[in-house]
Amino acid sequence: MRLITPADDELYGLASAAGKLGWAAKLLARLEDERRADPADAEAAGRHALALMAVLPSIGIEFAAHARLTAAIEALGDVLSLEPDNWLARYGRARLRALIPSSYGAYAVQLSGELASARDDLDYLLDLQARHADQPYFVSTHALAAVIDSLAGDRPAGRPALLEALAACPLVHARLPALGAVLCEPLATLYAGSAGQERHAIGELMSALYGDQAVVAAVRGQPARR
Repeated sequence: MRLITPADDELYGLASAAGKLGWAAKLLARLEDERRADPADAEAAGRHALALMAVLPSIGIEFAAHARLTAAIEALGDVLSLEPDNWLARYGRARLRALIPSSYGAYAVQLSGELASARDDLDYLLDLQARHADQPYFVSTHALAAVIDSLAGDRPAGRPALLEALAACPLVHARLPALGAVLCEPLATLYAGSAGQERHAIGELMSALYGDQAVVAAVRGQPARR
């Protein structure tokens, strides 16, 4: 399985900042040129797709946002056609297929077919994760699956209960300062909609893994970890 690397985190942070500053076009053009230079290069495809996903929050016009969202989903699919076990591409496509960030942190439901496709990606990823050494951010797959189950109104048979998945996750800082903003989204969503023991467990795990993220500090009323 191709796991997240420090270079992925750095690129996501760079592309996100470029989008906010209005400099994304040049970066995307360079990465697209690298992608076209060798269509069989999964790493070049992955960099281009990751940058496309990173700049999405900076696109404000509805039509442009929809077109760029579609392009990002297709680009992630291109990565997976070359490297099916790319964790970040699989997770990213599931996230974009199922959920549209209306303000990044709030979610709007897509078509039921997109939810089903997102579930397929997450089921693949959950099976893949079970056969590899655990990584702290693997719990985000369980959390995103739980969010989608809630949106769909059911939980597939055989899916582990969320609290079981949380209990099995190591309480280790994920050390992904840029990508952590994406990976903590489903946990923050679940935390906001839960109560009691489940809310406490989600909150403790979220702070342990992604405590350096502003959204985690905001929803828990705590200072961000440095």
